[in-house]
Amino acid sequence: MNNFFIVGMPASGKSKLGKFISSHTKLEFIDLDIEIEKTIKMKVSEIFENRGEEYFRMQETKVLKGIIRKEENFILSTGGGTPYFNDNMSLINKSGISLFIDVDKKILLERISRNNKRPLLKNTDNLEEKISEIYNERLSFYKKSKHHLNSKIREQALSIINSYS
Repeated sequence: MNNFFIVGMPASGKSKLGKFISSHTKLEFIDLDIEIEKTIKMKVSEIFENRGEEYFRMQETKVLKGIIRKEENFILSTGGGTPYFNDNMSLINKSGISLFIDVDKKILLERISRNNKRPLLKNTDNLEEKISEIYNERLSFYKKSKHHLNSKIREQALSIINSYS
């Protein structure tokens, strides 16, 4: 069984990388946020607005555990906060191979500035400061990943995944 988990900051490219890997391997692509939306029947932003972050994080962990229990041979894109809450990073590392996309904060800022639909980064006075704050809070959890990707990300990821085949 080959289960791979992509972790990293919001806007780091987790979903894009997961889709790319899936299209070049026999791994099924799963986006954790989409699975949460299907389960709750609400968009992530609506869940945050209507039920709060704590509720979202409980559901996130529940859906993650369900996927791990039911699926195999997948590449899963986590939410940016998934590894940081509810001991999810330990669960991820026990359940498969984790890959951390480490993207420069300036690139994150540029991407988020273009399309800021992320609940934790909406309505903030200083986006750059908020990104740094979240990055610094979560970095130690991201660094628990088995593999770190920071340049030629697609090539690195495919090489790692193929080495497990």
